[in-house]
Amino acid sequence: MARKWTRQHEQQRQRIMEMLHRDARPFADLSDEAKATRRGLPFLDWCRTYLPHYFTCQPAQFHRDLVAQLNEPAMPTSIGMFRGAGKSVLCSLADPLYRTLGRLRRYFLYGSQVQGLAVDLMDFVRVELEHNPRVRCDYGEIRVDGPEDAYVVEFAGDRHTVKLEAFGIGMSPRGRRHGAHRPDAYIGDDLEDAILARSPKREQQLWDWHQDEVIPAMEPDTWTFTVVGTMFGPGCQLERAKEAAAKADSSGRPLHKVMFQPATDAQGHSVWPQRFPDEALDRVRAMIGVRNWNRNYALVADDPTKPFQPQWFTTYRPADIDTSHLDVVAWLDPAVSERETSCPRAMVVIGGDRKTGDRYVLDARISHASPMVMVQWLFDAHEAWNPRVIGIESNGGYALIEPLVHVREDETGVRLPVRLIAATLPKALRIEGLAVFVERGLWHFPSEPSPGVRTLLEQFVSYPDGWVDGPDACAGADSLIPRRATGRNEFAYRSLGRRASLVGV
Repeated sequence: MARKWTRQHEQQRQRIMEMLHRDARPFADLSDEAKATRRGLPFLDWCRTYLPHYFTCQPAQFHRDLVAQLNEPAMPTSIGMFRGAGKSVLCSLADPLYRTLGRLRRYFLYGSQVQGLAVDLMDFVRVELEHNPRVRCDYGEIRVDGPEDAYVVEFAGDRHTVKLEAFGIGMSPRGRRHGAHRPDAYIGDDLEDAILARSPKREQQLWDWHQDEVIPAMEPDTWTFTVVGTMFGPGCQLERAKEAAAKADSSGRPLHKVMFQPATDAQGHSVWPQRFPDEALDRVRAMIGVRNWNRNYALVADDPTKPFQPQWFTTYRPADIDTSHLDVVAWLDPAVSERETSCPRAMVVIGGDRKTGDRYVLDARISHASPMVMVQWLFDAHEAWNPRVIGIESNGGYALIEPLVHVREDETGVRLPVRLIAATLPKALRIEGLAVFVERGLWHFPSEPSPGVRTLLEQFVSYPDGWVDGPDACAGADSLIPRRATGRNEFAYRSLGRRASLVGV
């Protein structure tokens, strides 16, 4: 009996059929040589050739990195990418289709939160097998037989057949065979949602299902295992996979492999500008807020044990602030290394309200900047905000910019109120010392933040993971404002993070 599809799936299927007939018309050159050349294309080029209705943009570098991670034998692999990155199209559609047509696999298992969702994913593969004229031109006669939840792909004149079968969480694939073959590939997608992720018990059940039921059911040593995930929280599958990846077997081989790809790079720019220009991502970030941005685009898990929680960060409208009440200061951390993989440089400008002690973040610049660019930051901050003092951390990076500052001062006749300051407390203590004041709503960020301020917010929420240069620069700037304006003696703070207690001074 034919499956009764949901209205949503029917509509999506219809859209794909329309795009397929519009974009995937038969090839003009049907010679054996042309067919062989097309079939032998590198995978991403193959995708754009046979699936043009899905692959409308030039792939980014991270797509090539993803392809390199897939299909390592006997290596569970979890893929976490930002929304819209195309991870499901690549992992759940294109790769299984490519390996089915190339006779590279015998038996695919599809896993999802419920069996119906896995069936939906398998149906999109079936659509291409049955209706894509480019596939049928180059790969010969193809027959798909069986129900939607467990169908078999047959090729004319070829004894090699491929089975695809759908499973929901808790359904056991143990003992399954396709002829003499056990399952040799697993694809997990749509396994979690926000409700399931709130339940540690259900997340553990999902993890155990993979470990106890799916992996033991597969062909020994040659099986491949791919899970496409979304960041939901500290106990979600991506976080568990990250923990497993830090462990190894007796030979030293990791127990898991994880790939994370946020929407922006260390400089805050889109990693796929052809599809997501910086302006589009900025608008999304402004609309959905820091917490949703971190989960869906920055891949930062909500973690109630972290020192800085997203809901603590308050905003202000610059037009509503009387800057005459602010004691404006700036801080620059020039870092040391010039390598692209090193930590970014960071400069922040904050204003301390002389009456209330509140802090207003006025500007932030965070990127892998050259010494000349950092000097420009200093002069831009001086012109825009006229800070009373500019603190510069006296690490080795200062030696790179000190002579440039003096040359620029001589050229412009402008003298910067620079003070070179050596850090006396560990970085963790400096940063976490701000947490109690952020929690009390005493730190405010502009309602329409610049890219640098957005990066600063993301670093605060993800702390202590990832780069922490922005929060450290905030701590430095905060130290330049007289303590009598902060009211710090009123509070005692026990860190919500993984470190010791701190006391506000």
